[in-house]
Amino acid sequence: MNTNRYFEIIDKEGKGRNDVPEFEDALKEIIRSHDLSLKISAKHPTDEDYHALLCELFQTDLDPSVSIVSPFYCDNGARMRFGKDITINKGATFLSAGIIEIEDGVLIGPDVKIATVNHDLEDRHHQFYFKKVTIKKNAWICIGAIICPGVTIGENAVVAAGAVVTKDVPDNAVVGGNPAKIIKYLK
Repeated sequence: MNTNRYFEIIDKEGKGRNDVPEFEDALKEIIRSHDLSLKISAKHPTDEDYHALLCELFQTDLDPSVSIVSPFYCDNGARMRFGKDITINKGATFLSAGIIEIEDGVLIGPDVKIATVNHDLEDRHHQFYFKKVTIKKNAWICIGAIICPGVTIGENAVVAAGAVVTKDVPDNAVVGGNPAKIIKYLK
C-alpha cells in the first residue's frame, strides 16, 4: 500500500485536503488502521496474537515492553513512533496522521485522547492541518486528558486527569485544567 504521496504533502506544508486524488492514499491507511484497531479491541492483551496485531497496526517491530490495553483506537498506525517501557491504558484514542511520538517510560491513563489533526475554520469539510505530538521520556498522562495538535509534553511531566493540553508542557511540570496550566514543578 502506498500512503506516501498524501503524507509527504502534509509533512511539507502541514496541511492536507480530502478532495484531492492523493487523499485516496490516506483513506487506505485510515481503513487499514480502523480495521486493525477493531481486531485489537476485540482481544485481550494476553491473547497469543495480540502483540503481532499491534506490530501490524504500527508497521514496526514494537518492543515487547510496550503495553497497550484494549480497547484502543488509532486512525493512522503507520504514523505512530514508540520507545520502550510504555503503558497505554484502555480506551485510548490516537488521531495520528500528523505523527505521534511516545518516548521511553511514558504512562498513558485510560480514555486519553491525542489528536494531530485539526479542521480549517472556513473550509472545515475539506481543509485539514496536521501537527506532530511528542510525549517525552517518563511523562505521565492521567485519565481522560486530551492532547491537542502540535503539543510536546516534556520529560517527567504530569498531565492531570481531564486536562486539555493546548500548549507545550515543560520538563518536570504538572499541568491541569482546561486549558491546561502549570500547577507546580516536580523536584
